[in-house]
Amino acid sequence: MIPSPALIVGIFAAWVLLVLMAILWVSGLLGGSHPNRNKNVPFESGLGTNTSTHPATPVAFYLLAVSFLVFELEAAFLFAWAVAFQHLGWGPVVAGLAFMLILGLGLFYEWRMGGLQWH
Repeated sequence: MIPSPALIVGIFAAWVLLVLMAILWVSGLLGGSHPNRNKNVPFESGLGTNTSTHPATPVAFYLLAVSFLVFELEAAFLFAWAVAFQHLGWGPVVAGLAFMLILGLGLFYEWRMGGLQWH
C-alpha cells in the first residue's frame, strides 16, 4: 500500500523539525554561552555606536529621484508609441504629440520651480 502524499509531507516535516532541534541542541551544548557587554553593542562596518554611518541625504535628492522615475516611465511609453508610429492613424499620433506636450510642460514647470537644482 502506498502512503498518501499528505502523510509523506507530514513525516518529512516531522523529520526536518527533529533534525533542526538536534542541531540547535548540539550547538548550544558545544558552544555554550559567553555573555559580554561588547556583544550587545550594534556593529556596522567596524564603526562605533557614536559614529554616523553616513551623512544625511538631502531632500533634493529624493525629489530629483522621483522626477527621474516619472520621466523614465514616460520615456518607456513614448518608445512603444514610436515603434508603432508607422502603423498608427491620425488619432494616436495626435494623442502622442499631446502627451509629449504635456510632458514638456511638466518638465518646464519642474525646471522653473527649481526641482532640477542641486544645492
